[in-house]
Amino acid sequence: MAVIIFGLLSTIVLYLLVNYSSLVAGLVLLGIPLGTMLVSPNIATGFLAHEHVRLAGGTVPINNYHILLFTWSTIIGIILYTEFLTWYLSKKKRSN
Repeated sequence: MAVIIFGLLSTIVLYLLVNYSSLVAGLVLLGIPLGTMLVSPNIATGFLAHEHVRLAGGTVPINNYHILLFTWSTIIGIILYTEFLTWYLSKKKRSN
């Protein structure tokens, strides 16, 4: 279930990034999880705290919020890269 939710969030954000703007994509990327925390904090906290696996002999838990942070950092990197690339390609060369 968590894979579907994070996949849907990623798909929505990448769609907005390609078809609208990186600002809208960034706001939705941060707004959906934060809005969910404000609307129903008990359900959201329970979902984010759900443990999937323990690594390193049971000492390191991997929860949904770890996956959310991984998703956030990846998509924020893509958004920043597209912004930088757009800025770089829109610069005009100065003729001497």
